[in-house]
Amino acid sequence: MEQEYVKIRATNPDGFTANITQLCRSITWSGDWRNAARTLRYSPMVSAVDIHLPRAPTELGGSVQFWRESDLLMDAYALERTRDSLGNTIDVTAYDRGLYLTRNSDFRRVEKQTAEAVTASVCGKFGIPVGELAATGVPITRNFIGVTVYKIIMTMYSLASDQTGKQYRIRFRGSKLEVVEMKQSDESMILKPGSNLLSCVAKESASSMTNSVAVYDDQYNLVTIQEDGEAVKLYGLMQAAIRSGAYDNPGGHAQQILKENGLKTTITVNTLGNLKLITGSTVVVEEPATGVNGLFWIISDTHTWQRGIYQTKLTLSLGGLMDKQTAGSEAK
Repeated sequence: MEQEYVKIRATNPDGFTANITQLCRSITWSGDWRNAARTLRYSPMVSAVDIHLPRAPTELGGSVQFWRESDLLMDAYALERTRDSLGNTIDVTAYDRGLYLTRNSDFRRVEKQTAEAVTASVCGKFGIPVGELAATGVPITRNFIGVTVYKIIMTMYSLASDQTGKQYRIRFRGSKLEVVEMKQSDESMILKPGSNLLSCVAKESASSMTNSVAVYDDQYNLVTIQEDGEAVKLYGLMQAAIRSGAYDNPGGHAQQILKENGLKTTITVNTLGNLKLITGSTVVVEEPATGVNGLFWIISDTHTWQRGIYQTKLTLSLGGLMDKQTAGSEAK
């Protein structure tokens, strides 16, 4: 089957390689703001009796490259596969190198180093190539004992975010890790019915809100309370407590908690497939039936090619979401 726009080239550990795009009954390429790795799921046809059906490389540990023409979208490894005796496909799941950020941990003492410097150092230790790393210029001191590489990197950038007010995310471009600042695009795609928007569901929720933050010192004394008074009045008190000594700027961190944990508006849309619609990008939605209208951040994306049809499912948020981490401990 000819899959429009994309191709998959798979290679077994023994070196056997093939373009298996036409063998795949389905292809799914996806990412989420909370996950370090993007995934590629594909289902090549196999047969024990049809000698004319080409062999598909599906061995675990093999490499997989996902392309759009000459543009490499993903460089990954096949790490899961499923075969059903009643079926005629092998279902394979491949992960990009973000998986190795979560499967390797480190002991590390950080003394007045920036997030970008620590990222380069820890990735070098585990053989993970790096590309562009967002510059924060914020020196941080922290101890990490048996903490995953992903949490080390995101904790460093989370602490820097409290100082810079910016949000950061990890992504892989080919084999190289990048950390980029989340920014609104000047050329956000417009999604609307009759053009490229197939469906839209809007959900509002205050069930996981934090509308007040109490800041305590190391002697358990209340230092200050920062809150969203209108939200407290409308929804009731939902207070988080933090220790001032755990943050270089506890007031800024408290404000960040309020900003990131207010009323949640989540939009789920299905669109005609477009490879530009990936997590971390922004889109403009114009949908009159639900009243959804404005600029949104993509916080998860799923691209599916099946039976000659390519569609994209997106989860959208009014604000960009950074996977804030607070691993490790403050160095004494």
